[in-house]
Amino acid sequence: MSIRPSGVLLRTRFLVACVVLALCSFLALTVSPAASADTGVGGSVAFSRVLVTAAGDLVDADGDRIGDDVEIAVCGTKTCATGLEDRDGDGIPDWTEVLSCGDRTCASPTKDRDGDGIPDFAERLVCGSDTCSNSTEDADGDGIGDWVEFVICGDRTCATGAEDYDGDGVSDAAQLAACVKRVDSLALTGQPWFWGLMLAAVAAMGAGGFLWWRRVRVAAREVEAVPVAGSSLSGGE
Repeated sequence: MSIRPSGVLLRTRFLVACVVLALCSFLALTVSPAASADTGVGGSVAFSRVLVTAAGDLVDADGDRIGDDVEIAVCGTKTCATGLEDRDGDGIPDWTEVLSCGDRTCASPTKDRDGDGIPDFAERLVCGSDTCSNSTEDADGDGIGDWVEFVICGDRTCATGAEDYDGDGVSDAAQLAACVKRVDSLALTGQPWFWGLMLAAVAAMGAGGFLWWRRVRVAAREVEAVPVAGSSLSGGE
């Protein structure tokens, strides 16, 4: 009696399924962050992509580094904004909110879709979506991340590192940088369901291996139990 190949086939199927599952999970994670780049309040991301550019590309009649279109949205003319306006009192200047999501009250200082410690509005300003920043972007090379500069003063090059809004002796830049939670480069958005799927794949592989081992053991016992022709157990001479 020979051992049937069903156990090997079962194990192979499990392994293939687990590989496919892991690959699909990885592809879903690499594609999903980009989807958020086209969402927002009133086409806000498209608006910010036009306006968040190098200072030399801005149309800025009064040279205050706040684009004319943004100043009009904040207070009605091309030269009226001071950069300190904060209509909803959330600590995010109106002009920064306009850049991030299209109006003076749309951004939240606490909303953080991917839980990486960087507010969504800041990530949107840095790179165009709520989940795209890795916290290392630094346009002016001053050691202060672009997202930190956006939170402190509204653009990617404006902070000096000496700002201390709450007067506690620790710079705002240091306090903000300490909020960042590193996200594994494989799980681009840090979404926990990815790791759940990976654990499920590992469990499936383990279960497949165990079932294969059981079938091999059972088949081996069956072989041992079958009398060999000519043996005393078979009654042959």
